[in-house]
Amino acid sequence: MADDIYEGLEESNIVLPEEENPLRNELNTSPNIKIALSGVVTELKKNRARTKLFTSDEMVCDNEGLVHSGFVISAANYAALAAINETYAITINSRINLFGPAKLGDVVEFDASAHFDESRKREVRVIGRIKDIKVFEGTFSVVVLEEHIFLAQKKNIQKEGSIRRAKEREKDQEKAQG
Repeated sequence: MADDIYEGLEESNIVLPEEENPLRNELNTSPNIKIALSGVVTELKKNRARTKLFTSDEMVCDNEGLVHSGFVISAANYAALAAINETYAITINSRINLFGPAKLGDVVEFDASAHFDESRKREVRVIGRIKDIKVFEGTFSVVVLEEHIFLAQKKNIQKEGSIRRAKEREKDQEKAQG
């Protein structure tokens, strides 16, 4: 299991280089994500992913070593996307609860379970723990698209523009006739 690679790293505060993700060849989602900021996938199964976020200096927001909650939320979202593991999946909604803070040196372990496997819109429940203490719980709504969101958006804008121009031509013809 890939998890064995990370045993004992919690105490040493090591941030792994990007190429150390042992499941990188199995991941279809977020190929360019920086695992040093979003976490590393340690287990990947159908509709399930486990990740670890190794907190670092880059995430700290005060002199006490408090990790900004945005990094925890982002890492939970990455775990959700990994559980879906589709190339063109995008998060459209989330409901989250933060139960405790993360500090520099903590390792936040996320367990993500996806539901509604046959649907384009899926729900993913994510639990985050630091040393067996639940610090995060959330549900992410993820939509699986057939193409990249920007390409789909561009096509939609073009379609809307075409419809608008057709309506304008129709109005112009009505004015010319009337």
